[in-house]
Amino acid sequence: MSTPTTQAVVTIALADLESIIQRTVKQAMREELVRLFRSPDRFTLDYWEHEGPEDPAGDEELLTEALATIEQYERNPEGWKTLEEFEAELTEAEGSHELPG
Repeated sequence: MSTPTTQAVVTIALADLESIIQRTVKQAMREELVRLFRSPDRFTLDYWEHEGPEDPAGDEELLTEALATIEQYERNPEGWKTLEEFEAELTEAEGSHELPG
């Protein structure tokens, strides 16, 4: 004996549906970004063959770029923020509806 299926029809305004979808996507993106930033890929960290042959000139270029970035940060540290600061600002902007819809 089969049980009858019950169906319900829910009516929702398009703006409300869009809002629900946006909140869901923002939350999913936030969780994914946090996961990516907090859990390094162990395979990449443990497997160094992808580094290729010794390249002192290329290493020197990377070092120069890294030092330039550090100097830029030292000249203007307020232009940089931690992941935690970014998340706090994002949460505040979402709460005050400052983000574009």
